[in-house]
Amino acid sequence: MAKIVKKKKKRPWLILILILIFLGFLIFSILKIYHSCNNSLWDGEHQFNIIVNSQPASLISFNSSEETISVLLVPNGTFIETTHGYGPYRIESIYRLGELKGNGVELLTSSLQNYFGLPVDGFLQGNIYQIKSSGIKNSLLNQFFEALRHDKKTNLSRWDLLRLWWQIKKTREDKINLIDLSQTSASQEVDLPDGSKAMKIETERLVRIFNQFFIDGEIRQEGLTIGVLNKTDKAGLANSAAKIITNIGGRVINIGIQNDVSKEKNNCGLKSSKKYKNSYTVHRLNKIFHCYWQGELEDDNQRSDIVILLGEDY
Repeated sequence: MAKIVKKKKKRPWLILILILIFLGFLIFSILKIYHSCNNSLWDGEHQFNIIVNSQPASLISFNSSEETISVLLVPNGTFIETTHGYGPYRIESIYRLGELKGNGVELLTSSLQNYFGLPVDGFLQGNIYQIKSSGIKNSLLNQFFEALRHDKKTNLSRWDLLRLWWQIKKTREDKINLIDLSQTSASQEVDLPDGSKAMKIETERLVRIFNQFFIDGEIRQEGLTIGVLNKTDKAGLANSAAKIITNIGGRVINIGIQNDVSKEKNNCGLKSSKKYKNSYTVHRLNKIFHCYWQGELEDDNQRSDIVILLGEDY
Protein backbone atom coordinates (compact mmCIF):
# COMPACT_ATOMS: atom_id res chain seq x y z
CA MET A 1 0.00 0.00 0.00
CA ALA A 2 2.87 2.36 0.82
CA LYS A 3 4.33 1.95 -2.64
CA ILE A 4 1.02 2.74 -4.33
CA VAL A 5 0.62 5.96 -2.33
CA LYS A 6 4.17 6.98 -3.22
CA LYS A 7 3.49 6.61 -6.93
CA LYS A 8 0.38 8.74 -6.65
CA LYS A 9 2.38 11.51 -5.00
CA LYS A 10 4.92 11.53 -7.83
CA ARG A 11 2.34 11.68 -10.59
CA PRO A 12 1.49 15.45 -10.30
CA TRP A 13 5.20 16.28 -10.71
CA LEU A 14 5.36 14.17 -13.85
CA ILE A 15 2.34 15.95 -15.29
CA LEU A 16 3.87 19.33 -14.43
CA ILE A 17 7.12 18.41 -16.18
CA LEU A 18 5.23 17.30 -19.30
CA ILE A 19 3.25 20.56 -19.31
CA LEU A 20 6.46 22.60 -19.01
CA ILE A 21 8.06 20.65 -21.87
CA PHE A 22 4.98 21.22 -24.03
CA LEU A 23 4.91 24.95 -23.21
CA GLY A 24 8.63 25.23 -23.96
CA PHE A 25 8.15 23.51 -27.32
CA LEU A 26 5.14 25.74 -28.08
CA ILE A 27 7.05 28.94 -27.22
CA PHE A 28 10.04 27.79 -29.28
CA SER A 29 7.78 27.05 -32.27
CA ILE A 30 6.03 30.44 -32.00
CA LEU A 31 9.36 32.27 -31.81
CA LYS A 32 10.67 30.33 -34.79
CA ILE A 33 7.57 31.16 -36.85
CA TYR A 34 7.79 34.83 -35.81
CA HIS A 35 11.48 34.96 -36.75
CA SER A 36 10.74 33.38 -40.15
CA CYS A 37 7.91 35.82 -40.87
CA ASN A 38 9.90 38.80 -39.61
CA ASN A 39 12.82 37.94 -41.93
CA SER A 40 10.62 37.33 -44.95
CA LEU A 41 11.81 38.87 -48.23
CA TRP A 42 8.50 38.57 -50.07
CA ASP A 43 5.31 40.34 -49.00
CA GLY A 44 3.17 37.83 -50.91
CA GLU A 45 1.65 40.53 -53.12
CA HIS A 46 4.22 42.15 -55.39
CA GLN A 47 6.49 40.82 -58.12
CA PHE A 48 9.34 38.68 -56.80
CA ASN A 49 12.28 37.21 -58.73
CA ILE A 50 14.56 34.44 -57.50
CA ILE A 51 17.47 32.54 -59.01
CA VAL A 52 17.48 28.75 -58.54
CA ASN A 53 21.01 27.41 -58.82
CA SER A 54 20.15 24.13 -60.51
CA GLN A 55 21.17 22.73 -63.89
CA PRO A 56 20.15 24.53 -65.91
CA ALA A 57 20.02 27.65 -63.74
CA SER A 58 16.62 29.32 -63.73
CA LEU A 59 15.33 32.80 -62.98
CA ILE A 60 11.77 32.52 -61.66
CA SER A 61 9.45 35.52 -61.55
CA PHE A 62 6.29 35.41 -59.39
CA ASN A 63 3.63 37.92 -60.41
CA SER A 64 0.85 37.75 -57.83
CA SER A 65 -1.35 40.47 -59.32
CA GLU A 66 -1.62 38.62 -62.65
CA GLU A 67 -1.32 35.18 -61.01
CA THR A 68 1.47 34.14 -63.38
CA ILE A 69 4.89 32.54 -62.99
CA SER A 70 7.63 32.96 -65.59
CA VAL A 71 10.69 30.70 -65.66
CA LEU A 72 13.78 31.74 -67.62
CA LEU A 73 16.11 28.76 -68.19
CA VAL A 74 19.78 29.68 -68.75
CA PRO A 75 21.56 26.77 -70.49
CA ASN A 76 24.73 25.25 -69.08
CA GLY A 77 27.88 26.54 -70.71
CA THR A 78 26.53 30.09 -71.00
CA PHE A 79 29.32 32.60 -70.42
CA ILE A 80 28.26 35.52 -68.22
CA GLU A 81 30.30 38.55 -67.22
CA THR A 82 30.65 38.43 -63.43
CA THR A 83 30.70 41.34 -61.03
CA HIS A 84 33.71 42.33 -58.88
CA GLY A 85 36.00 42.12 -61.90
CA TYR A 86 36.35 38.33 -62.17
CA GLY A 87 35.56 38.41 -65.89
CA PRO A 88 33.38 35.98 -67.89
CA TYR A 89 32.55 32.57 -66.39
CA ARG A 90 30.25 29.69 -67.27
CA ILE A 91 27.05 30.16 -65.34
CA GLU A 92 27.32 26.78 -63.60
CA SER A 93 30.73 27.80 -62.20
CA ILE A 94 29.89 31.26 -60.84
CA TYR A 95 28.43 30.08 -57.54
CA ARG A 96 31.47 27.87 -56.82
CA LEU A 97 33.78 30.77 -57.68
CA GLY A 98 31.89 32.97 -55.23
CA GLU A 99 32.14 30.34 -52.51
CA LEU A 100 35.92 30.37 -52.90
CA LYS A 101 35.85 34.15 -52.53
CA GLY A 102 33.51 34.05 -49.54
CA ASN A 103 30.04 34.68 -50.98
CA GLY A 104 28.65 32.50 -53.76
CA VAL A 105 25.09 33.78 -53.35
CA GLU A 106 26.02 37.46 -53.79
CA LEU A 107 28.29 36.84 -56.77
CA LEU A 108 25.73 34.75 -58.65
CA THR A 109 22.75 37.03 -57.97
CA SER A 110 24.58 40.29 -58.70
CA SER A 111 26.17 38.87 -61.87
CA LEU A 112 22.83 37.66 -63.25
CA GLN A 113 21.11 40.91 -62.27
CA ASN A 114 23.71 43.01 -64.09
CA TYR A 115 23.99 40.71 -67.11
CA PHE A 116 20.29 40.33 -67.87
CA GLY A 117 19.16 43.64 -66.43
CA LEU A 118 16.50 42.03 -64.24
CA PRO A 119 16.25 42.38 -60.45
CA VAL A 120 17.07 39.27 -58.43
CA ASP A 121 15.41 39.29 -54.99
CA GLY A 122 16.19 35.79 -53.74
CA PHE A 123 18.42 32.74 -54.12
CA LEU A 124 17.80 29.03 -53.72
CA GLN A 125 20.30 26.20 -54.09
CA GLY A 126 18.35 23.71 -56.18
CA ASN A 127 18.71 20.06 -57.04
CA ILE A 128 20.74 19.04 -60.08
CA TYR A 129 18.54 18.72 -63.18
CA GLN A 130 15.46 19.53 -61.12
CA ILE A 131 13.93 22.22 -63.36
CA LYS A 132 12.67 20.47 -66.48
CA SER A 133 10.87 21.73 -69.55
CA SER A 134 8.33 18.91 -69.28
CA GLY A 135 6.04 19.00 -66.25
CA ILE A 136 7.32 22.42 -65.23
CA LYS A 137 4.76 22.89 -62.44
CA ASN A 138 5.65 19.60 -60.75
CA SER A 139 9.36 20.40 -61.14
CA LEU A 140 8.87 23.72 -59.36
CA LEU A 141 6.72 22.18 -56.61
CA ASN A 142 9.33 19.48 -55.99
CA GLN A 143 12.09 22.07 -55.90
CA PHE A 144 10.45 24.15 -53.18
CA PHE A 145 9.13 21.14 -51.28
CA GLU A 146 12.68 19.77 -51.08
CA ALA A 147 13.88 23.16 -49.84
CA LEU A 148 11.26 23.07 -47.09
CA ARG A 149 12.17 19.51 -46.06
CA HIS A 150 15.93 20.01 -46.07
CA ASP A 151 18.21 22.89 -45.20
CA LYS A 152 19.01 24.13 -48.69
CA LYS A 153 21.32 27.12 -49.13
CA THR A 154 18.99 30.14 -49.52
CA ASN A 155 18.40 33.69 -48.34
CA LEU A 156 14.66 32.97 -48.20
CA SER A 157 12.93 32.33 -44.89
CA ARG A 158 10.87 29.18 -44.42
CA TRP A 159 7.79 31.42 -44.54
CA ASP A 160 8.95 32.66 -47.96
CA LEU A 161 9.49 29.08 -49.16
CA LEU A 162 6.07 27.99 -47.92
CA ARG A 163 4.26 30.90 -49.55
CA LEU A 164 6.16 30.47 -52.84
CA TRP A 165 5.32 26.75 -52.82
CA TRP A 166 1.66 27.62 -52.28
CA GLN A 167 1.80 30.26 -55.03
CA ILE A 168 3.02 27.60 -57.46
CA LYS A 169 0.43 25.12 -56.21
CA LYS A 170 -2.52 27.44 -56.89
CA THR A 171 -1.24 28.75 -60.25
CA ARG A 172 -2.84 27.15 -63.30
CA GLU A 173 -0.59 25.26 -65.71
CA ASP A 174 -1.40 27.67 -68.54
CA LYS A 175 -0.29 30.59 -66.35
CA ILE A 176 3.24 29.20 -65.95
CA ASN A 177 5.47 30.48 -68.76
CA LEU A 178 8.69 28.66 -69.65
CA ILE A 179 11.37 30.49 -71.62
CA ASP A 180 14.31 28.27 -72.53
CA LEU A 181 17.05 30.61 -73.75
CA SER A 182 18.72 27.79 -75.68
CA GLN A 183 15.62 27.73 -77.91
CA THR A 184 15.60 31.47 -78.66
CA SER A 185 17.41 33.50 -81.32
CA ALA A 186 19.26 35.33 -78.53
CA SER A 187 21.33 32.22 -77.80
CA GLN A 188 24.18 31.11 -80.02
CA GLU A 189 27.02 28.61 -79.76
CA VAL A 190 30.54 30.02 -79.98
CA ASP A 191 34.02 28.48 -80.22
CA LEU A 192 36.46 29.21 -77.41
CA PRO A 193 40.23 29.64 -77.95
CA ASP A 194 40.86 26.18 -76.41
CA GLY A 195 38.60 24.55 -79.01
CA SER A 196 35.67 23.92 -76.64
CA LYS A 197 32.12 25.14 -77.20
CA ALA A 198 30.16 27.66 -75.13
CA MET A 199 26.86 29.53 -75.23
CA LYS A 200 26.53 33.26 -75.63
CA ILE A 201 23.36 35.26 -74.96
CA GLU A 202 22.68 38.48 -76.84
CA THR A 203 20.75 40.21 -74.06
CA GLU A 204 19.63 43.02 -76.39
CA ARG A 205 17.46 40.46 -78.19
CA LEU A 206 15.60 39.60 -74.99
CA VAL A 207 13.72 42.91 -74.71
CA ARG A 208 10.54 41.44 -76.21
CA ILE A 209 10.67 38.52 -73.75
CA PHE A 210 11.20 40.87 -70.81
CA ASN A 211 8.32 43.09 -71.92
CA GLN A 212 6.04 40.09 -72.17
CA PHE A 213 6.93 38.18 -68.99
CA PHE A 214 8.96 40.29 -66.55
CA ILE A 215 7.23 43.67 -66.44
CA ASP A 216 6.18 44.82 -62.96
CA GLY A 217 2.59 45.86 -63.59
CA GLU A 218 2.39 48.17 -60.57
CA ILE A 219 5.43 50.19 -61.60
CA ARG A 220 4.03 50.55 -65.11
CA GLN A 221 0.60 51.51 -63.76
CA GLU A 222 2.03 54.23 -61.49
CA GLY A 223 3.94 55.60 -64.48
CA LEU A 224 6.28 57.77 -62.40
CA THR A 225 9.27 59.26 -64.21
CA ILE A 226 12.70 58.29 -62.88
CA GLY A 227 16.13 59.87 -63.05
CA VAL A 228 19.27 57.81 -62.38
CA LEU A 229 22.43 59.61 -61.23
CA ASN A 230 25.87 58.13 -60.59
CA LYS A 231 27.72 59.65 -57.61
CA THR A 232 30.76 57.38 -57.97
CA ASP A 233 33.82 57.31 -60.22
CA LYS A 234 32.73 53.98 -61.75
CA ALA A 235 31.65 54.49 -65.36
CA GLY A 236 28.45 52.88 -66.61
CA LEU A 237 26.81 52.45 -63.20
CA ALA A 238 23.82 54.66 -64.03
CA ASN A 239 23.27 52.92 -67.39
CA SER A 240 23.33 49.52 -65.71
CA ALA A 241 20.74 50.57 -63.13
CA ALA A 242 18.58 52.30 -65.76
CA LYS A 243 18.52 49.06 -67.79
CA ILE A 244 17.12 47.14 -64.83
CA ILE A 245 14.46 49.79 -64.15
CA THR A 246 13.42 49.94 -67.83
CA ASN A 247 13.22 46.13 -68.16
CA ILE A 248 10.62 45.95 -65.37
CA GLY A 249 8.51 48.77 -66.80
CA GLY A 250 9.97 51.91 -65.22
CA ARG A 251 10.05 55.23 -67.10
CA VAL A 252 13.68 56.39 -67.01
CA ILE A 253 13.91 59.89 -68.51
CA ASN A 254 17.28 61.05 -67.21
CA ILE A 255 20.66 59.33 -66.82
CA GLY A 256 23.65 61.28 -65.60
CA ILE A 257 26.45 61.97 -63.15
CA GLN A 258 26.29 63.90 -59.91
CA ASN A 259 29.54 65.10 -58.40
CA ASP A 260 29.37 64.52 -54.67
CA VAL A 261 32.26 65.39 -52.36
CA SER A 262 30.27 64.95 -49.18
CA LYS A 263 30.30 62.02 -46.78
CA GLU A 264 27.12 60.81 -48.48
CA LYS A 265 29.07 59.84 -51.59
CA ASN A 266 29.07 56.22 -50.44
CA ASN A 267 25.35 56.14 -49.71
CA CYS A 268 22.75 55.06 -52.23
CA GLY A 269 19.60 57.14 -51.89
CA LEU A 270 16.21 57.99 -53.34
CA LYS A 271 14.60 61.40 -53.53
CA SER A 272 11.10 62.46 -54.54
CA SER A 273 8.30 64.73 -53.46
CA LYS A 274 6.58 63.65 -50.23
CA LYS A 275 3.52 62.39 -52.10
CA TYR A 276 5.62 59.71 -53.79
CA LYS A 277 7.60 58.72 -50.67
CA ASN A 278 5.31 55.76 -49.97
CA SER A 279 4.66 54.86 -53.61
CA TYR A 280 5.15 51.32 -54.83
CA THR A 281 7.86 52.48 -57.26
CA VAL A 282 9.97 53.96 -54.44
CA HIS A 283 9.40 50.79 -52.40
CA ARG A 284 10.48 48.55 -55.29
CA LEU A 285 13.57 50.62 -56.15
CA ASN A 286 14.54 50.48 -52.48
CA LYS A 287 14.34 46.67 -52.56
CA ILE A 288 16.33 46.33 -55.78
CA PHE A 289 19.14 48.80 -55.11
CA HIS A 290 19.05 48.98 -51.28
CA CYS A 291 18.61 52.74 -51.53
CA TYR A 292 16.54 54.59 -48.93
CA TRP A 293 14.44 57.73 -49.22
CA GLN A 294 16.62 60.71 -48.32
CA GLY A 295 14.22 63.60 -48.65
CA GLU A 296 12.60 65.82 -51.23
CA LEU A 297 14.02 66.71 -54.61
CA GLU A 298 16.01 69.86 -55.16
CA ASP A 299 14.81 72.32 -57.79
CA ASP A 300 17.34 71.15 -60.41
CA ASN A 301 15.99 67.59 -60.26
CA GLN A 302 12.32 68.43 -60.72
CA ARG A 303 12.22 66.92 -64.23
CA SER A 304 11.75 63.46 -62.67
CA ASP A 305 9.20 62.33 -60.11
CA ILE A 306 11.86 60.15 -58.47
CA VAL A 307 15.67 60.39 -58.56
CA ILE A 308 17.90 57.47 -57.57
CA LEU A 309 21.42 58.43 -56.49
CA LEU A 310 23.84 55.53 -56.83
CA GLY A 311 26.71 55.55 -54.35
CA GLU A 312 29.71 53.36 -53.62
CA ASP A 313 27.46 51.04 -51.60
CA TYR A 314 25.69 49.92 -54.78
